[in-house]
Amino acid sequence: MKQPTARRLRSLRLEALARDDRAVAELNARISNSPDYLVEELMNTHGWPAHEALCAVQQLQEKALRNTTEQAAA
Repeated sequence: MKQPTARRLRSLRLEALARDDRAVAELNARISNSPDYLVEELMNTHGWPAHEALCAVQQLQEKALRNTTEQAAA
């Protein structure tokens, strides 16, 4: 099997980094939009009324914030 050249290895590394950057950007976008996605999921998939879905997600966010604050204080 023919060994790849240094140029080809660099190219492969750059491609992998670009994929990683896209994956990280997508993950960050999902995290940023996750409350919206969760509300949408509760409404569309599980048939929750909008106000109930919004309240449930808000409660989850508040709980997560409390837990984060408690962990930071510990």
